Amino acid sequence: METEREKRDKKPVDKAAWLAVRLRKAAGFLSVLLGTVLALYIGVWKMIVKPLLKLYLTWRAGQLTLLIIVITILKCWLSLTVAGLIWSAGYMIKCMLD
Repeated sequence: METEREKRDKKPVDKAAWLAVRLRKAAGFLSVLLGTVLALYIGVWKMIVKPLLKLYLTWRAGQLTLLIIVITILKCWLSLTVAGLIWSAGYMIKCMLD
C-alpha cells in the first residue's frame, strides 16, 4: 500500500498535470520568498532598526524619556514574534500548495 508521500512524489504522466505540479511548487517557493522578505522588512527594519535609531537620536538630542525606552524595548521584543509570524504564514501557504 502506498503512503501519501509516495503518491505525492510520483510524477504525473500527462504534460498538463506535470505543469500544474510545477506551477504549484513555483508558487510555494514564491510564497516562502515573499514571507522571508516581508519578515525581514517589517520585523527587522520597521520594528528593530527604526526604533533603535529613534532612541539614539532622542538620546543625542537630550530628550530621552522612560516612555521612549519602554516602547523601544517592547518593539524590539515583539519584532521577532512578528517576523516569525509573517514568515510562518508564507511557509504555511507553501505547505498547502505542495
